[in-house]
Amino acid sequence: MKRGNIDKRRAEKRSAVGGVLLFGLLQLACAAGFGALGAIPELPRWLELLFTALAVGCLCLMFPALWALKIRFKEIGCAQPDTDREEFDMLLVNIDYIPGKDLEVLGIVKGTVVQSKNFGKDFMAGMKTLVGGEITGYTEMLNEARQIAVKRMVDEAESLGADAVINIRYGSSSVMQGAAEVISYGTAVKYR
Repeated sequence: MKRGNIDKRRAEKRSAVGGVLLFGLLQLACAAGFGALGAIPELPRWLELLFTALAVGCLCLMFPALWALKIRFKEIGCAQPDTDREEFDMLLVNIDYIPGKDLEVLGIVKGTVVQSKNFGKDFMAGMKTLVGGEITGYTEMLNEARQIAVKRMVDEAESLGADAVINIRYGSSSVMQGAAEVISYGTAVKYR
């Protein structure tokens, strides 16, 4: 594996841990606030129980966050080392023919991915909107998502025995705040 890929994976892991730590600090602050509210003297018993339950709930949110971090570490560890490069053995074009070739159409192929950044990157992107400029974290996210979608499309075309994918198109949509779906699709063809 190339040194650049190792550094990129380490940076991705640090970023993911940073996001979980920032989320954890936020949850800890909320739990402390609710705990302090629950400790107010002469508070009705039901309100004391409500604030205590909210404090415990805030702390319990760390379990799914840690589970998501574990899954993200697995994704980073299993990431394809060649998704950074956009070279494939298959010809990929966005025109509907290949000059000088007779084509046999095999069918439509697609690749899709829903990608998001971590809590820390989302928070910093929100801060960036105060002053303007490019939000590089989201640019990187969309580039990575597009590369994954193309790789999945090529894998599907290879499973059909295709020599090329023509008329390639991309689509993107926001699935939720900080997450985007990217789809790549085209027509798988075989040379005659």
